[in-house]
Amino acid sequence: MYQQEPQQGNNNYYRMPEKKPKQLTLAIMSFVFSLLPVILCCCTIYPAITVFLLLLSISALIFGLISLASHKDGKGFAITGVIISVFMILSLTFSLIFLTGPLNDMLLFSEHSQEYIDDYEETKEVPEEFEKYNDPKYDWVWKSMGMSSFSEFYGDFIERYKTQNSWMLTPSESESGSSSGTTASSGEKKKTETTTRPANYGEDPITI
Repeated sequence: MYQQEPQQGNNNYYRMPEKKPKQLTLAIMSFVFSLLPVILCCCTIYPAITVFLLLLSISALIFGLISLASHKDGKGFAITGVIISVFMILSLTFSLIFLTGPLNDMLLFSEHSQEYIDDYEETKEVPEEFEKYNDPKYDWVWKSMGMSSFSEFYGDFIERYKTQNSWMLTPSESESGSSSGTTASSGEKKKTETTTRPANYGEDPITI
């Protein structure tokens, strides 16, 4: 008889593959950097801030493309960041090229609104620094608003601005003059008015 050899125990255990930490840094940075210009672009109109937001969008685009090219995790964040950043780059570039001039003029008017309003009420003319908008290339803008020219738009804008910001504007010279004239006339009227007080019996009436 053959002696049966003892079987050796099976020591080959099944090992679970180790989980690698997810590499989400670039994808999340792309997503966050692309959202910041969307949030901040509605809060300011200064060209310097627009340039800063444009740089943020470019950074978001670079981070997203690197994340996708290296096949890192967070593909959804990276794709979203790339799409939003491309849209913001186009929008911010357009605003820098075409809207910087008008936005600066709006800031100039708001800083010196009282002077511009007083000058227009006195002369009824557009200031020299805004005459460039009377160029025929801007006619389509005013016609789209139902107006024939920038001069008509400027006059309407002045009236609207006075109505909406009357609390922060001082009265014009004509208005203050009329109000002072009314006050003076009312004062003179008070001076000319007389009252008669009844005198005692047998005395003449007393006029005040």
